[in-house]
Amino acid sequence: MGKYPDKILNEEQLEDILSEPTPEVVKLLSRLDGDIIFLGISGKIGPSFARMTTRACEKAGVQKKITGVSLFDSEEQRKGIESYGIETIHGDLLNTDFIQSIPAAKNVIFMAGMKFGSKENLSLTWAVNSYLPALVAERFRESRIVAFSTGCVYPLVPVKSGGSLETDQPAPVGEYAQS
Repeated sequence: MGKYPDKILNEEQLEDILSEPTPEVVKLLSRLDGDIIFLGISGKIGPSFARMTTRACEKAGVQKKITGVSLFDSEEQRKGIESYGIETIHGDLLNTDFIQSIPAAKNVIFMAGMKFGSKENLSLTWAVNSYLPALVAERFRESRIVAFSTGCVYPLVPVKSGGSLETDQPAPVGEYAQS
């Protein structure tokens, strides 16, 4: 898209902007070997990220099978993701039989996690944020895995400090950050 508009007029325009691949992403996808699977694709970042991936492949002139796995909030959401050229698989990643049935992929983008509602369901929060990554690592041990995580493990700092750094010692506050 290049230059950003002064005002976002609708969700479609916003999605176009969010999913526009940079030249660096196009270059990466032109060199990346193998297909890509997104685990936990239906969260707040997944659909835009996966669409960016399909757009980058298109610009790079490469063919990759891109698959998205999730429980999906609705059939409408699933069909929206499929409209980007992404094959979807519906299922619960905490179900060990299901996770073993997911086809292998050379490249895994792991985005599943529980943040919202974590206080109300601590056991599920710990299962999704601690046990599930172990299941994924075991199932996709032959794959390259990129895992999205959280910055919430860093200590609280004054606003004027500019924020925590990756070199800061972790000091998670609360159950979500600890999980």
